[in-house]
Amino acid sequence: MKVRHPLLALALAAALSPLQLAWAGGTHQVSVSASVTGTCVVNTATSTLSFGALNPGTGGTVNAAWSGGTFRCTNGTTYTVSSNDGLWESASGGGSNRMKLSTATDCSTPTNCIRYTFGSAAGGTGSGMTTNISFNVTGTTNLADYQDAAEGSYADTVTLTVSP
Repeated sequence: MKVRHPLLALALAAALSPLQLAWAGGTHQVSVSASVTGTCVVNTATSTLSFGALNPGTGGTVNAAWSGGTFRCTNGTTYTVSSNDGLWESASGGGSNRMKLSTATDCSTPTNCIRYTFGSAAGGTGSGMTTNISFNVTGTTNLADYQDAAEGSYADTVTLTVSP
């Protein structure tokens, strides 16, 4: 058999030779991967939990609630919210938080501070970085905690920490 066209000869040789086909091409697979870090981001840096004006003459238990601050966590990430119990706590654990009179230097005089309880959401699971989670902060002060307090403004600063 005599082939007169060189391209036809080349095509015929390629079709008849399995070795040449193996050199003509092939496939390669690339594995693609990533990992998502479980993280939480606080959206609001500061806020105020206000008990308002406390009247020792007619008062009683005063509750305060605030739910304006938010944070976000990676979908499926378990988070915890912890508190440092404030600047003027008398014992750790959250039951001995105190607000200090603005003109006092410390709480060594008991009437310079007002005891209160402080609570916030302790933990949960994130739903993604587009879904806000509220801190839901609450506080309570009883008449016995402020009935002998000196007149004036009282304050404390509590730091909440969100951890994945």
